[in-house]
Amino acid sequence: MSRGEKSHQNFEFSLLLGRFLTRSGDQAWDFIIPFALLHLFPGKIQVAALYYLVIKIGTLSLAPFIGRWIDSNQRMHVLKAGMWTQFFGVLGGIFCFYFLDVSIHNAAATQDLFLYFCLLAIFGTIASIGSFVTEISIGNDLAPSLVPVERLTDFNSWLRRIDLGTEVISPIIAGLLFAIELSNIHLFGLFVIAFWNLLSFVPELLLLSKVLKKSNLKEKAISTVPSWKMIFGVHLKSALKNPIFLLISSYAFLWLSVLSPHGVLLAGYLKDGFRLPESEIGLFRGLGAVFGLLSTLTFPFFVKKYSLTASSRLHLGFQFLVLAFGTIAFSTGAIWGLYFFMGCILLSRIGLYGFSNGEFEFRQRLIPEQQRGELNSLSYSMTTLASLLLLLLGSLLPSTGDFRILIYISVAAVFLANILFHLWVRRSRVCSDFKTGTAL
Repeated sequence: MSRGEKSHQNFEFSLLLGRFLTRSGDQAWDFIIPFALLHLFPGKIQVAALYYLVIKIGTLSLAPFIGRWIDSNQRMHVLKAGMWTQFFGVLGGIFCFYFLDVSIHNAAATQDLFLYFCLLAIFGTIASIGSFVTEISIGNDLAPSLVPVERLTDFNSWLRRIDLGTEVISPIIAGLLFAIELSNIHLFGLFVIAFWNLLSFVPELLLLSKVLKKSNLKEKAISTVPSWKMIFGVHLKSALKNPIFLLISSYAFLWLSVLSPHGVLLAGYLKDGFRLPESEIGLFRGLGAVFGLLSTLTFPFFVKKYSLTASSRLHLGFQFLVLAFGTIAFSTGAIWGLYFFMGCILLSRIGLYGFSNGEFEFRQRLIPEQQRGELNSLSYSMTTLASLLLLLLGSLLPSTGDFRILIYISVAAVFLANILFHLWVRRSRVCSDFKTGTAL
C-alpha cells in the first residue's frame, strides 16, 4: 500500500468515526425529545407536533441562504460554524427543558410556559441548522474532495451503515437512560442524553480539523466576497435550469410517500385502522432499518458489476415494483394482504436506500465545488417540502379509512421518481460506465 493510499484510508476512517460519534448522540437526542415533551405536557401530542413543525419550517426557510453562505466561506470556517451552532442549539434546548420542568411543577403562568416553549423551538431550529451545515460540509464537500472517486461508493455505504446502525442502537440506549429517575431531578435521563450529545461534538471537531490540516486540501476558489444581498437573494430560476434539478426532483418525490416503517402516519393507520399491537409496529420499524442496511451490500455490488447509473436504476425500479405488488395485495382488504403489504414495504427499503446512495453520490461527483452549498440545500428544501405536503394531505383526510388514498398517491410518487430519473439520465447523457467517474 502506497503512502498516498494509506493517507486516504486514514482520512476516510476519521470522517466515518466522526460521523459515528455525532450520529449516535443526535439519534438519541432526536428520539427522546417527543417523550420529554409528553412528560411535560401529558396527553398533548400536538405540542410535540408543533415543535417539529416549527423546526422544519424554520430550517426550510433558511436553507437556500445557508447553502450560498457555505459556498462563500472556506471549509474550516463552515465546519466550525456548523458544529458550534449545533452545540449551542442543544445546550440552549436543555436549559429550556429545565426551566419548563421547573415552571410546570411550580404551576407557573401560561405565558411563561409559552415563552419557554418558543425558546425551545428556536434552539431546536438552531441545532437543526447546525446539523444541516455540518451534513453538507462533511458528506457533500469534504467526502468528494478527499475520498478517491473509485472509493466513493464503498465510503458512502459505510456512512449509510453508521446512520442506520445508530438509528437502531441509539434509541434503545436513550430509552434506558430516559427511564432513570431521581426524586429531585425529574428529567435526569434527558440531561444525561444531552451531555452525551454535547460531548460527541468535541472529538469530531478535533478529528475533522486534523483531517483538514493534514490533507493539504486547497482552499475553495471564492472570487469575491458576496454581499448580504447576494446571499439572501432569490436564485430560483438558475436552480430550475441546472441540469441536476431533475435528479434532485426524482429523489424529492420519494419523500412524498407514507410507505415507510418509520412514518408517523403509517404507524397511526396500522394502530387505528387495523388495531395492530405496538409490539408488531415496533418490530416493523426495527426491521425497516435492517432491510435498509441490506442496501449497503446490494448497491455497491451492482455498481461494481454494472455501473452507478445501472445500480441506481435497478434499486429505484425495484422499489416501485414491490410497492405496486404490495398495494394490490392491500387493496383486497384481507389481513394476509395487510401483512404482505407490510413485507413489501420492508423490501422496498432496499430499493429506497440503494437509490438514495446513488443520488447522493451523483451529487457528490457532479455538483461543482462552488455550488455544493447552494444545490445541496436545494435538495434539502425539496425533500422537506415534500414531507410537509405529505403531512398536509394527511391532515385533510376525512377519516382513518381514507388513508388508502395516501397509499395510492405514494405509489404514484415513486413511479414519477422513476420517470424523472430516467429523463435525467437521458438528458444529462450520463455515461454507462459512470464507475470511472466520467460524465458526458
